[in-house]
Amino acid sequence: MHSLRHILLSFYTALCFIVAPCWAQIAPEDDEPMEEQQAPPEATPEQKAPVVVGNKELDETIGALEQEIAILDKTLKNRMVFRQQMLHESDLFYADYTKKVEQITMILYALDTDKIFTLSFYCKSAEQLVIDYFKTKPKIALTRERITHDIGRIDILRSSLQKIPEKDLTDAALNQRNESVQICNNIQSILTSFQNNLNDKEKEFVELDKKMENLKAFSSSQLEAILRQVFTNPSNIAKYIFADPAKMYEYCKLAWKNTEESKLQITYSDNKLQNLSIFLGSLVLGCYFIAFAIIKLGFKSHFESANNIKKIYPSINVLTIALIAVGLLIIQRYIPSLLVNSALTLTAEYLILIAAVFLSIVMRFEYGNINTGVKVYAPYLLLGGCFMVLRGLMAPNIIVVVTMPIVFSIIALYSILTLFRQRKKLPRLDRFFCSVSLLLTLVGSFLSWMGFSFMAFLILMTWIMLMTSILLLVGMWNVMGHIEDIRKKQHKQDIVWFRPFVTKFFLPCLTVALILFSLIWPAGVFDMGNLIIDGIYKSVRIKDILTISGHTIIVIIFLGITVNYLIFLGKNTLKEIYGANYDIGGIPTLVTISTLVLWCVYIFVSMVILDGDYSGILMVMGGMSMGIGFALKDTIDNLVSGLSLMFGRLRQGDMIECDGIRGKVSSVGYRSTLIETIDGSIIAFQNSQLFNKNFRNMTKNHQFECVKVEVGIAYGEDVQKARRLILDATSNMEFLSRTKNTNVVLDSFGDSSVNLGVWVWIPVLSKATSLSIVREKIYDLFNKNNICIPFPQQDIYIKELPNKDNPQEITIEPENDGDKSDNTQK
Repeated sequence: MHSLRHILLSFYTALCFIVAPCWAQIAPEDDEPMEEQQAPPEATPEQKAPVVVGNKELDETIGALEQEIAILDKTLKNRMVFRQQMLHESDLFYADYTKKVEQITMILYALDTDKIFTLSFYCKSAEQLVIDYFKTKPKIALTRERITHDIGRIDILRSSLQKIPEKDLTDAALNQRNESVQICNNIQSILTSFQNNLNDKEKEFVELDKKMENLKAFSSSQLEAILRQVFTNPSNIAKYIFADPAKMYEYCKLAWKNTEESKLQITYSDNKLQNLSIFLGSLVLGCYFIAFAIIKLGFKSHFESANNIKKIYPSINVLTIALIAVGLLIIQRYIPSLLVNSALTLTAEYLILIAAVFLSIVMRFEYGNINTGVKVYAPYLLLGGCFMVLRGLMAPNIIVVVTMPIVFSIIALYSILTLFRQRKKLPRLDRFFCSVSLLLTLVGSFLSWMGFSFMAFLILMTWIMLMTSILLLVGMWNVMGHIEDIRKKQHKQDIVWFRPFVTKFFLPCLTVALILFSLIWPAGVFDMGNLIIDGIYKSVRIKDILTISGHTIIVIIFLGITVNYLIFLGKNTLKEIYGANYDIGGIPTLVTISTLVLWCVYIFVSMVILDGDYSGILMVMGGMSMGIGFALKDTIDNLVSGLSLMFGRLRQGDMIECDGIRGKVSSVGYRSTLIETIDGSIIAFQNSQLFNKNFRNMTKNHQFECVKVEVGIAYGEDVQKARRLILDATSNMEFLSRTKNTNVVLDSFGDSSVNLGVWVWIPVLSKATSLSIVREKIYDLFNKNNICIPFPQQDIYIKELPNKDNPQEITIEPENDGDKSDNTQK
């Protein structure tokens, strides 16, 4: 019993909230009489002392446990308040989404593909409902797991307390034990009841999950039906527009009347239309006055400094359109109707597109040609605006199919006339855009008459978005150049980092983003933008080698733009640090190798992003190695030779002479090396060819070249004096080498002069200029010191004159005579 009490004491001391079920293995299973057990030997007084201490410690342990259990009871009750609140919120959430899913399901079953705009809107609403549901769904399973864990803890604690023999406890400890057991029973009862409620709620949410999945599947099937009708199933109504126009008018009128009576679409009345007209007029006037105040008060000085004061009012009009769009976006946030909200959002987005086109025109065109730009672009924007009106009003298919062919044809005819009249006033870029727009308008007109009005609109709007993006980028480029010109006129320092950042990083990233937006936004008009986005994120596994998706490709493109900008930034930084010495020495080689390493890292990261299977790639490359080896033999040879040249024999900026060609190494690339000759021409050597040639590198060791300057003096002149004058002249020339001495030797005896050889070390990169200075200095010193530099002379003897009666005196410059006088023969 002593060992039993010590075990219990250590066990309960270590336990705070849970008592491990070890007592069942240590304590006796039933209370047998003490007489049947083997009586222990009689204890000594020293041995009896620990027994009293053990009872006291056990009572203290039971008291501590009773206190901890009371705290646990209070904590769990407080926690249960929040859990009950969570359960109540789950009931409200379940009821709300059950109502919504049933409502949207009935709407989808009630609609058909004769109302594409309405059906696509509610399909998008259904998909958004499913997304919101699974995103905000209460985490009942997690709460249930926690409750189950708490029930298990309390059950173990209660069982452990009940297994403590009463004979080992005092009366006070026994009461504390019983109270603790009762508290555990109450807690377990509460938790079990809450667990049952959670189980019931979880079953309800499982049923709701099934409804959501069914709704998602049905909405997807409806969207597929819409896509089939847009792209593959033409409408035959357009063929009867001119065959029976009165009947078509009656059909359209009846369809519009049914639309007005429908509760699933925007309802209209004369009173609402009148209020809407007043509201829009007030909005336009208010935005115009705000734009007028902003331009006049904030930017008038900028227009005056740029000599564009006449562009103030066109700029006010552009800003007015943008402010109207912003106003509509603000208003739609406070409108509860989803249909009206969607119509206002699309209208605001299209107004932003119009503002972007007109802004590009104002930025790029001269004031006198702004109207020309508006005339040629306005028809296409008006065509898109007509379709946007039909989309905002949720017009039935029959109205769209009847209206759009006529509108397309009128716009195409007007565009042809306008383009031919105004084409000479347009820049080349705008002529190209207008020609493509006209071509697509004609294609759209043809498709509309064939019954594909919706597809024609998608094609045209995609092009308009892409064209707007390009025009906006070109306009931003022109504005940036204009700002730099203004700063130069004001004699301000150029922002060195700004243009490279814009051209190398910002504009390429913006181009990719605008292209994506050009694809997504037209589909968003049909509330199908999510399909494009899902397609971008959809991945395809290619033969267990790579996983490709639009999303990963976009990430790789952005990563490539970033790497390219970092390489450019590093080169510019080194050029600023080293200045004129950047092209000399090992810096270009270091830059080339670093560039190659960065692009290799980029390829490796791209493979990681594409989830490349390296074993599969190696297998494919192994199978293709022979073909790749033969195809890329020269490329690999040039690459290896280029690296060998960089590391050993050649550096950018070196002056070399190869095959009689002398020039400076302007760049050492991966495939070829460019040599800039003295006359300014560029000669390219393949790296493999240059590697196998014996060429002279005149700047490998130093920047000087030993060149002989030949100087002739007349026979009889003092050679030592001439040598001393030459050495004195060259000693004061700063451009000559300070470590290499100039030598003057008697080179040869010529026919007319004694030839001296002046060996000087001149800079390799300025050889011609340096030699000219040396020769001029020697010539001036010889003239100053009366040292004669003879010129070649030759004697010619004429034995017989053609006309003996009229002899002539002939003067000849002799070649072989060193005399400075002329020899005359008659």
